Amino acid sequence: MEAQYGAGVDVKWDITNLEIRTKSVEKTLEPLVTQVTTLVSQKGPSKLKKGRSKRAHLLCEAVYQATQNFIAKGEEISNENAEVRNEMVAAVDDVRRTGDTMHITSSEFADDPCSSVKRSAMVRAARALLSAVTRLLILADMVDVYLLLKSLRAVEEDLHRLNQASSQQEVIDNFRALGRRVVDLADRTGRRQMDLKDLRRRDDLASARAVLKKNSLMLLTTSKTYVRHPELVAAKANRDFVVGEVSDAVHIIGEVAQATGPSVPHSYEGIGELAAALDDFDSKVLMEPNAYSSVRTRPSLEERLESIISGAALMADSSCTRDERREKIVRQCNAVRQALQDLLTQYEANVQEEPTESLDKAIENMCQRTRELRRQLKKAVVDHVSDTFLETNVPLIILIEAAKVGNEEER
Repeated sequence: MEAQYGAGVDVKWDITNLEIRTKSVEKTLEPLVTQVTTLVSQKGPSKLKKGRSKRAHLLCEAVYQATQNFIAKGEEISNENAEVRNEMVAAVDDVRRTGDTMHITSSEFADDPCSSVKRSAMVRAARALLSAVTRLLILADMVDVYLLLKSLRAVEEDLHRLNQASSQQEVIDNFRALGRRVVDLADRTGRRQMDLKDLRRRDDLASARAVLKKNSLMLLTTSKTYVRHPELVAAKANRDFVVGEVSDAVHIIGEVAQATGPSVPHSYEGIGELAAALDDFDSKVLMEPNAYSSVRTRPSLEERLESIISGAALMADSSCTRDERREKIVRQCNAVRQALQDLLTQYEANVQEEPTESLDKAIENMCQRTRELRRQLKKAVVDHVSDTFLETNVPLIILIEAAKVGNEEER
């Protein structure tokens, strides 16, 4: 659901969702969980007679005190943030109610730890208390998200004013205000980034912060240039590009801050086509001898391998591939090809029989050859990257030369 607070800030959150997204909430909740778990797992003093448990009474008081601390902190947050006061007061009341119930049931259990009825009542109360405290902490975490989004909306408004500026002084004044807002947003985003549990979302926030930092100065330069020369198409294009970069970064921060559930893998995280083809080939080439068919299996495996070799040949023929590496790739392609033929011959010889030592050796040789081919291809990729950046100024020089001649493909 969406909750709208002050300053027109919409925060997407569901109060019934108990997903813990930050390390701070997890760390704050952990001691209470430990205390409650220890209390629930307490055993009676004896299986033969009733009695009181001193340790259980101490745990009861510890849980009660921890609950009171959560209540006090929740009330403090509600007083400091009028926009979420109603929700925080409701969450605090829920913690107070479940805490009182837990205190009563746990005290009764501590007086009679052998009673299964009292233990069951305490377990139910413990679950309700943990749910209520978790909801309170998540709501407190959403206050941080709200403050971040409030800062984000301020940046968007200042960015819009800067985009509408028509004089040099107006650009400078608006940029000065925007700069202060961006610093505040970057600071809040940095704290959120370090607190998130999801590594992929942390990377997304780090990337967005880097874009904000990178484009801040260019935003001033391109805006001043455009105001001075509004008739130049290039000036407007440059200004619009930088504004778009900043807007996209701000949008990403807002989306990541409110994201729930597991993050979606990025496209570049997936395995490469050639590596996937090799993995698939390795899985297909291993089979029971009686499952082999010279009509179906041989053509299928040979076709798969030739497709892999074609991809390896493209990499070997690349201008970036070193001569020594090219020769090793070609040699391994031939070795894999021969290993497959040897393996298929063994499969045909063992179709109606139990696997022999020769078949086992052929399978082992096949796997070894594909591993070696994969290793040479990986090394070729490493060579490409390291050779490209061996001279750190080469990529920059290439970009400058491409810009000079207007070669967009190189850029």
